[in-house]
Amino acid sequence: MGVKKNIIITGGTGGIGSNISKALVEDGHRVIIWDINPDNFEKLKNTINQNIDNISFKKVDIGSRKEVEAVAKKIDYLDILINAAAVLWPVKPFLESNLDEMKKSLDISMWGTIYTCYFLMSVLKKSNQGKIINFGGGGAAGPRENHLAYSLAKTALVRFTENISIEYPEININIIAPGAHKTNIWKDEKHDKEPEKWGDMEQLVDFFRFLVGNESDGISGRFINYRDDWNKKDFLEKIKSDPEFLTLRRIDDFQFTRIKK
Repeated sequence: MGVKKNIIITGGTGGIGSNISKALVEDGHRVIIWDINPDNFEKLKNTINQNIDNISFKKVDIGSRKEVEAVAKKIDYLDILINAAAVLWPVKPFLESNLDEMKKSLDISMWGTIYTCYFLMSVLKKSNQGKIINFGGGGAAGPRENHLAYSLAKTALVRFTENISIEYPEININIIAPGAHKTNIWKDEKHDKEPEKWGDMEQLVDFFRFLVGNESDGISGRFINYRDDWNKKDFLEKIKSDPEFLTLRRIDDFQFTRIKK
């Protein structure tokens, strides 16, 4: 498994976050969960089969700059930051949306990630190979009707990830598309139909093992889908050598064109 890492996971008791947290703790990593629900943390702890002392919880509203800044000051050493926290609401057309609700959604799903990166990057620089793993998702690579706040947050975070990865090359900073999984976030879904096939959580967890591990060292500024060929040599060579591969770009038939099938 390699060197054990010190990891913070925001939203680490959620549907995807809890599976990642459990796997990484059982692999021997030290995990701190930043979340708002201590009851969900206790439920998560009861599912962990080993290394239970390696996981801890801090109640943090990541949509609050003051809270994030305060708890970040108490972190002395960190290898990896995983930003899984997000909300789906409001799910409705733009002009039917409440602007205050949209702002709160963006505070959590977009600003929460920006805050954690801003206040923890100086600590990540102390690691031999600090890493940030942000979450994109449905609406980041294409429009998603009736999901404006969520789409805005996720699209903005793709560009945010690209920008700061260039500015701070000493840290590997990527954003991932985790796929659609049957989690509590779907309780807020009022428009999209459930997919015919849900995402593979086991494959997603293995993807995070790859991202956390040394095999992904040197990969930065990329928007990676968990179903990509990240475990194949040719794919890894391309992702490390082609600066435009797996990035957010405009198809203009000049710099970038569609592949005709």
